[in-house]
Amino acid sequence: MALYSTRLLLVVFPMVAFLLPWQSELTQAAGQQRLKLLYYTASDDGSHHLTNTKIAEALVRRGHDVTFLLSSSCTKWRNTSGANLFKFFVFQSRYTEEERTQNLREISRLGLRGELRGFVNAMKFYLKQRFFGDKRSSKVLFDFHFSECNSLLGDNTTIQALKQERYDLLVGEDLSDCQPLLAEILGIRFVLISGTGIIPSKGNWYGIPRHPAYIPERHVGLSDTMNLPQRTLNAYAYIIYDALRRVTLWKYEDLQRQYNLRPEKRMPEMLAGAQLWLFYGDFGLEYARPMQPNAMFLASPMLGLPSEETVPQDQQEFLDAAHQGVVLFTLGGHVNEMQTAQAQMFANGLAKLSQRVLWQFSGSVSHLRIGDNTKVVQWIPQQKIMAHPNTKALLSHGGLNGMYEAAWYGLPMVGIPLFGDHFDNMERAVSKGMALQLDIVGLTEEVLSQTVDQVIKDPRFRKRAQHISRILRDQPVIPSEKAAHWIEHVTKYGGEYLRPRAADLSWIEYHLVDVYAFLVAILFIVLGLLFLCLRVCLWLACGRNKQGKIKSKAD
Repeated sequence: MALYSTRLLLVVFPMVAFLLPWQSELTQAAGQQRLKLLYYTASDDGSHHLTNTKIAEALVRRGHDVTFLLSSSCTKWRNTSGANLFKFFVFQSRYTEEERTQNLREISRLGLRGELRGFVNAMKFYLKQRFFGDKRSSKVLFDFHFSECNSLLGDNTTIQALKQERYDLLVGEDLSDCQPLLAEILGIRFVLISGTGIIPSKGNWYGIPRHPAYIPERHVGLSDTMNLPQRTLNAYAYIIYDALRRVTLWKYEDLQRQYNLRPEKRMPEMLAGAQLWLFYGDFGLEYARPMQPNAMFLASPMLGLPSEETVPQDQQEFLDAAHQGVVLFTLGGHVNEMQTAQAQMFANGLAKLSQRVLWQFSGSVSHLRIGDNTKVVQWIPQQKIMAHPNTKALLSHGGLNGMYEAAWYGLPMVGIPLFGDHFDNMERAVSKGMALQLDIVGLTEEVLSQTVDQVIKDPRFRKRAQHISRILRDQPVIPSEKAAHWIEHVTKYGGEYLRPRAADLSWIEYHLVDVYAFLVAILFIVLGLLFLCLRVCLWLACGRNKQGKIKSKAD
């Protein structure tokens, strides 16, 4: 036995000694794969940033360094939970924190008044504010992202500090079109993330196929099944949004020239240089449509993550004792004030429900008559509340994260969209059979209570929500890990091999207008030649007939 052990040691030791250098090299090679990523969301201080941090956390778990670029008008993220995972740079904004907050409040007020609902109302409001409104308020509402981009590119101190970091990739949210300009000035590649799903007027320039016959444009209130008038309206919306999109990008082209960032290229070409596009969404709730290899859906990055949050004791007791169930009501973190009459309408409608109601609202309710079944709280651990077995439905504004969280936990919804993508989100949830939608304008307490009661008592809504939940959960990885994997992948290997050539084609080439024009020209040439030959033949035939008649007369 001792002899056998000695022989085994003599064999194994050289092998281990031989493999150790290789193992050392492999470890070193793995260490060289540590990436430095710059994250610029350019978004407001709400859910957009929170969802992006979930992807950033997944990248950190993979061993990479992530730095967030913040505006001086919103730096609170440096002091939030999990901020120790990241580094931060702050550029000097032309806006103050108060102006940014006022901007968000104004959007909420407009949404609660119903001035931003639908395509027509949104266009009317835009034109009214742009040409007849107060110039200062219009600048804050419509030029915010452009002004932030100008501030960032003009902050030489921050730009030079970012250049010294030598980042491998920029990850940016497409709420701002500044991302390709920032990537160009830093000399790095970039990835775009869209927290509002695919907007056809944007996707077209990225090479993503679109078609007005079955892919609805934003704010039009249509599904993927349309009749003739609806297809006409959708095609009209495509044209309008394309035109507005081009006008918006003109300003960024001015910045291109000002900072000499490849001014020979148009902004659509700059945006089309993204290595990858990640769109929040999933075909469980999205309409089926073609995609490109470098563009992919992922459901809200908030889903599937373990949470260390705990439900406050008073909320837990409220949930546990709700024998008839609980309705979760929230209009989002931006809605922190409401006119008394409207707030009382909500309070009265909720009081009519047989279920308990947990109302998340950060504003004051001391002047309201709150029903005995309603508990108003400043903050809730939303997913923990949704996961509670007594939670029966979600009543919300239709934000994308909330909608996907409700679907993840199999909860039916009642949506009251206010602005932005809320309307499109709810249109999809309604068409998928898990929700009903209400109009904020003219909403009454009776309609509110009856609609919530309907989605709870009609088993079809919960059945559809649970079916979508199974679809969302039947994935190999959770959304944040999927995003992190592909960001890591294109950083290492580049995304050019995924990039469709359609993104480089002009509108004329993409739609084969030149081909059709060429074929029509050939057709006209052929018809012209045939017509000419026919005329010649007729002329020759007529000439012979005349000669024959002359000869016959002579005879």
